[in-house]
Amino acid sequence: MSSRQSVALTGASGFVGRVLVARLLASGYRVRALSRSPGRCLQHEDVTEIIGDLATPGALAELVKGSDCLIHLAAAIAGRRQRDFERVNAVGTRKLIEAMEQTHPGCRLIHISSLAARLPQISHYARSKRQAEQIVESSHLDWLILRPPAIYGPADPALAPLWRALASGWLVQTGPARARFSLLHVDDLCDAIVHLIDRPWPLRRTACLDDGHRAGYTWSELARLAGSLRGRPTRTLRLPRFALSLMATANLGISYLTGHQPLLTPGKVRELTHPDWVCGDNVALASSGWRPKRQLASALTELPGWSTRS
Repeated sequence: MSSRQSVALTGASGFVGRVLVARLLASGYRVRALSRSPGRCLQHEDVTEIIGDLATPGALAELVKGSDCLIHLAAAIAGRRQRDFERVNAVGTRKLIEAMEQTHPGCRLIHISSLAARLPQISHYARSKRQAEQIVESSHLDWLILRPPAIYGPADPALAPLWRALASGWLVQTGPARARFSLLHVDDLCDAIVHLIDRPWPLRRTACLDDGHRAGYTWSELARLAGSLRGRPTRTLRLPRFALSLMATANLGISYLTGHQPLLTPGKVRELTHPDWVCGDNVALASSGWRPKRQLASALTELPGWSTRS
């Protein structure tokens, strides 16, 4: 791999993006990062900030120009209506694809989707992510779609309340007891992306990746794991679906008054209470030589709440 290879990146200032930029730099790549305003990305001599967003054609053309691979991380995860998600996840992806095909069709694309895309009917977010996949699939580019499950890590604000509660001896259960779900540490996701940049794509172009816990995790397994690490039993606080639905409906109503884009919505409740978010296997990526290294058992005490718990 030449140290002069350049990788373009959307979503560089987010939770995953910041870790990925550091991984790319450590691997010798130069980074071209799309940024809505100056200074949002990691400041480094090998990072070039391109000011704009997915609705800025000139910035997208500049982002793609001279890049060997583009990693599309940017996504809308909060919104009231379908169009709130589509504007970024679908329309933004289409504009990015158009810029790549017009400016640099030889640039490879790694599109980071979501496991939710396999159930587009479950929420506005899931539908928009599936729409984005279909746009990528219909392009003339050399592409790879990755569908990660829930991604976690020390700097992730979304799951921090769950880890803090676990560290205090409480499991806040938002799904049914029978639910199973896959997880993926942010380090493994970023290592997989960097690993795949200049290697032949897997035979299956849409691939799921998880932490290797093949059958996924259960809520009771999380409780046992936390109890084992704390040396005391973990108590479970079960939030029934009707309570989550009431909270989501109220949150949605308040969002119309405040103007903010809500995270907890009826669609998100359907995602949280779905019983099967298991990735399956990593056969498609295993053929490339990538293997996950971090499982929750070894990573849990690095997460928010554990280092400061009494």
